[in-house]
Amino acid sequence: MTPNPVSVGPGAPVAALVDLLIEKDLNGVPVVDKSGRVLGMVTTGDLIHRVADEHVPSREPVWRESFYKSVFRRDGYDPNPAEGATAAEVMSRDPAYVTPSDDMAVAARLLLEHRVKSLPVLEEGRLVGMVSRLDLLRCLRGHPDCCNPFKRHD
Repeated sequence: MTPNPVSVGPGAPVAALVDLLIEKDLNGVPVVDKSGRVLGMVTTGDLIHRVADEHVPSREPVWRESFYKSVFRRDGYDPNPAEGATAAEVMSRDPAYVTPSDDMAVAARLLLEHRVKSLPVLEEGRLVGMVSRLDLLRCLRGHPDCCNPFKRHD
């Protein structure tokens, strides 16, 4: 686990998110409120929509896409990640997560099922770390300090 991970607030501008992901060589960052509760995740996948929406024509007729969005949206608002200006507008909501007491098999299963590269580690609802695919590979390789990837190494 990476303790004290990089995170952003919901108002972080998309341009700053892109710079942060590139500069820190990250696949994603948690979006947290002032108390450290995770609101969502912004991943490289979320930001790729900006490129795809500009350069790839939609496969669905506009009327069909509009119909599905209007009928099946949950809360009446369905933000388009390609048009969002802030972390809150482009983030994936309700991300999968693990707790410090979870086994690495739980993390591996979640990473595969949700097709993500990293998961937030939450303790009492607050962000305390991130666990990635590489963390799990380190455990497989047999590093003694990685027996439990969620254990804090203070």
